[in-house]
Amino acid sequence: MSAKRITRPMLERSIHIVDTSGILDILAPPPPPGRRGRKGRIRENIRLWLLGVLLCTRLGHETTVRGVHEVLTEALPRDMQWELGILRPLTTRAPKLPGDYDPETARLTKSRKPRKELWVEEGYERLGYDDLINATTKIRAALDYGHGTQPNLDDAERERRRSLVEDAVHRLITVTVVPRVGTSLAIDGTGQWVWSRGSETGRTKAKKDLKNGKDKLPSEDGSEDLEVADIALDEEGGSAPSDDEERPVPAGARGRCLDAAWGYKTSKTGKREVGFGFHQHTLVRTPDPGMPADAEPLLIEGLVVVPANADVVDASLRLIDRAAERSKVTRLIGDLLYTNLKADRWAVPLAQRGIKQSLAMRSDSAGIVDINGALMQFGWMHCPAAPMDQRPMPADFARDEDKDHYEAVEQFRADWAFDRKESGLGANRSSKWICPAMAGRTGCWARGAAQVAAAQVRELPIVTPPEDWQTRGCCTNKTMDFTPDPTKPHDQRKLMQPEYVGTRRWRRERNLRSLVEGAFGILKSSSRQRMRRGQNRLPGLAMANLINGLKGAVFNEEQLRAWHEETGRGPAHHPLLQPDPHDWGFTDLTREQAKAIDAGYLGTGPGEEVTPLRAA
Repeated sequence: MSAKRITRPMLERSIHIVDTSGILDILAPPPPPGRRGRKGRIRENIRLWLLGVLLCTRLGHETTVRGVHEVLTEALPRDMQWELGILRPLTTRAPKLPGDYDPETARLTKSRKPRKELWVEEGYERLGYDDLINATTKIRAALDYGHGTQPNLDDAERERRRSLVEDAVHRLITVTVVPRVGTSLAIDGTGQWVWSRGSETGRTKAKKDLKNGKDKLPSEDGSEDLEVADIALDEEGGSAPSDDEERPVPAGARGRCLDAAWGYKTSKTGKREVGFGFHQHTLVRTPDPGMPADAEPLLIEGLVVVPANADVVDASLRLIDRAAERSKVTRLIGDLLYTNLKADRWAVPLAQRGIKQSLAMRSDSAGIVDINGALMQFGWMHCPAAPMDQRPMPADFARDEDKDHYEAVEQFRADWAFDRKESGLGANRSSKWICPAMAGRTGCWARGAAQVAAAQVRELPIVTPPEDWQTRGCCTNKTMDFTPDPTKPHDQRKLMQPEYVGTRRWRRERNLRSLVEGAFGILKSSSRQRMRRGQNRLPGLAMANLINGLKGAVFNEEQLRAWHEETGRGPAHHPLLQPDPHDWGFTDLTREQAKAIDAGYLGTGPGEEVTPLRAA
């Protein structure tokens, strides 16, 4: 949906996002009343930079400072440039120019000429490249918080800056979403490599850390080969940064983004790649079970960018908490990265927030453990006599599961799985289980001859318990209470989820995770948001978060408008959902027409201020 050119409605929606979100109050707070001294145009230029990033994103351009400057000064009609303050009354001191100087042919970097266009006799100027550089430098000076870019910050100031940057992104997301009808989210992380290269020392260390380091995959830009391997599991300490990884980069290092790090991401082949840059953790909306697929638009509910070797848990929990400020969250769908996280670090904090998980499972998650005599697999209790080697296992891909598979899963569950009367997935960690015989689905000699006789009358399966059934609490008690220790992997707390693994209901929930992958595909598309290597060449975590937040806002707007056009749902009065009038094209201006426009905005003289264009 990237535009070919910028129309006024597109510009007005961009202005609405910037001005209504209040992001300027974070990036460039107005000076206190009574402060004296040269004010400059820092706040105005930061606003223009924000608008320029949004417009570059709409056009599918790189959101570099040069790209922003070119869009603002070359892609907008002259009247829009005046309304926004790109063209404005002369405030820059006129330099001494050679006699043959023609401001209409000025270049940004040519020697002996200014880096902005000045029309001294007419009394106006155009936004310069340096104006935008100064604006981004001001943002970075106030908000950079990474250990590389700001090694000397104390912990409190680092936390304050990080919170401000994430709050700015949160505001951009808030202004581009509509109220929810569901409470489910999907979460995932994606790698984003920075423009510069990392140190060879770091690259060598990253390679050595890979478990399978012999295969090679080409990088996205073809500049180098990336070694691939499986990512380390949390239980081995792999998801949290080691002491070496947390050590700040020397302040004098040059030629690379000091906040980036060597890390891993999943390639399209399903393997792991090593690269230098960041990880972006993202939350997207998914419909609740039983809701129509188009009940809600595919919208980003939150994103945060962290170094590629940073801990996934802290950033993800912050995202969830911010999303919960807007609307209730009760269900979270994640991939194997979240399945591997320790229970006390991930599952329990989610439960304390009232959130249940839908988790991916694979063969190495299918371990069977003894819990009070019962057999637990995937966090679910089974009869000790159950033939667990015959349990139908979920396929890696839903397309490999047919109707017979789901019927086999349901039959195995009916014959051998316990009923869970209290889930233990909320604030109360205790779960309550009832064996199949006591639930009336089978007959079992451990429950007495009368119970078996009654089951035979109903033609139910009859179970022969283990010889030591009298020592098993699951066979002697009517119900079995179990409170897992989140710090003990044996208790499988991290694998527990509402649905029985392998059933249709579980698979339907799992399939919704593809929505976050679809969002990444759009965000990284070269013709859409271009959230990929090279799209941002401003270093530091602050800029990585802000630019991706602005791109996420455009993504939300596009998805919101497409959903509204297809379904007719959504608040009709929402500023981002207003229909565009018919576009009658554009025309090139003559010099005389341009002067007429300039005269209308210059008014009585070159010192008069032009009121910036605001959202209607």
